[in-house]
Amino acid sequence: MKKIYYLIATIAILLSSCNTKWDDYFSGSSSTEENMNMTIAEYLNTHSEYSKFNDILTQTGLKTELTKDQQMTVWVANNSSMDASGIQPTDTLRMQYHINHLPFLQTDLKNGLRIRSLNGIYFQITERNDSLFANASQVVKSIRLKDGVIHEISSLMKSRVNIYEYMKNLGNDYSMIRDSIFKYNVEKFDKANSTPIGVDKTGNTVYDSVFYVYNPLFATVQFNSEFEQFTVFLPSNEVINNCFQTLQSTYINMGKTVAKSDSTLAWSWIKQAMFYKGELKDFSSTDINSAFGKIWRTTVQKIDVANPEPMSNGLVYKITKLKIPNNVIISRIKSLVEYWRYQDADKLYPSTEDLYTFKGLSAVPSVFTADATPKPAILPNYIVLQVPGNADSNDEFSVEFPPLEKYFNVEKGDYSVRVMQVPTGEYNLYMGFRSSAHPYVNILFNGKQVGTELQASLSTPWNYDRVTETEKDLNPTNGTAKWDGLGGLVGVVNVTKEDGTSGMASFKIKVKYSRNEASGKKTLMIYHWALKPTANNY
Repeated sequence: MKKIYYLIATIAILLSSCNTKWDDYFSGSSSTEENMNMTIAEYLNTHSEYSKFNDILTQTGLKTELTKDQQMTVWVANNSSMDASGIQPTDTLRMQYHINHLPFLQTDLKNGLRIRSLNGIYFQITERNDSLFANASQVVKSIRLKDGVIHEISSLMKSRVNIYEYMKNLGNDYSMIRDSIFKYNVEKFDKANSTPIGVDKTGNTVYDSVFYVYNPLFATVQFNSEFEQFTVFLPSNEVINNCFQTLQSTYINMGKTVAKSDSTLAWSWIKQAMFYKGELKDFSSTDINSAFGKIWRTTVQKIDVANPEPMSNGLVYKITKLKIPNNVIISRIKSLVEYWRYQDADKLYPSTEDLYTFKGLSAVPSVFTADATPKPAILPNYIVLQVPGNADSNDEFSVEFPPLEKYFNVEKGDYSVRVMQVPTGEYNLYMGFRSSAHPYVNILFNGKQVGTELQASLSTPWNYDRVTETEKDLNPTNGTAKWDGLGGLVGVVNVTKEDGTSGMASFKIKVKYSRNEASGKKTLMIYHWALKPTANNY
């Protein structure tokens, strides 16, 4: 008797649970029905408001999918919506997008749910203002049937394309980014999915071969996959050309040209900064890290945030402004202090004092040929600016100078010099001296002291440019010498414009005598300066 009692109690609990499930189902915001005696196919056959949808199912051969012994969901548009859709009777792919296996009740349609359709492409459920949407189509009514569910939607969905296919089929306005990515596609043999069909004369297996496309970017972002979601920032040809024009202008102001290696580096950054994992919709953060660890700074780079393009596996935003960050494209800016000797006295500067400002001299400054270098074939000797001071005076002894760019003057047939401009932002300042018995010095940058009581007599790090990112440091295998480095770190400096805006600007460095070494002379022997962008210099 107890066993019968327990059985009745269990059935009651189960029925209560089912009732709760159905109560939840029928509590949705859209209209709901239930007809457990009718199949999906039968329901469509007997409801004329869906006759046009039903007719195209028949014409595309998809009606047979509804007769299979399995539960499924069909997303149906009524006749007026079908008329507005412009669908062709042979558009099988678009109709497949409205059928999926497994029954999705209205209670299953959670915000953010991605549903795989019969054509292998996903669509997404979103909830807005207490209404449910499949992509952009509102769920109007839901009908629970014997073999699944019908959801009536406000308009026929458009099959969202995969990001990979979208980018591959970009038009000529986007040919530069399209071609730069897809030229690396490689077709690979898929042995696991290929079927052996025999053996050739040499005994090797012959396959009914299947191939797949591989792109090196797939190692980090497999943007052809329907099982992951990505966000892509997409630059047009116009945006890329403007970006490189800005880069070219920056280099000209620094006395450089954009080399092939610079272009390669810039293109690499663009392709690695444009891919993000997941769907990005919140741009409140200043810095966003790409899937490759590149920083996208929203205060510098610009995208059309208001108009994302939904894809089956993510979102695409169009870029409206693109800039290669300073700390990506500029590894260093370096100049030798002795460049002032290349000035054109009759054209650019009438005298040395127009470039360099000296205080506390005991004699005329001069260019001094110092020690031999580790690269005599390239640079036989280190050449420094020798500035002698008055040993009997306590007045300020210093030299202040702007950044100089040495260039070949075609008209003159020789080298000339001009004041350099560099991109505004934060840098590490490095310098080098002929360190032997050199006095202690203070370093000022645009009037602000950044180095105090620097013991420039120490060969490490102050002797010329023989430390920090030297040839040997950067190429341990092939580098032959510790030379052409950055030198000793003075401190962090900021290059700014007077109006506070970003762009190009110049600056001045002052080397100020502090005190002598015990056996040293009151003479400044300055070799070079170098700027290296910090992580903050975007």
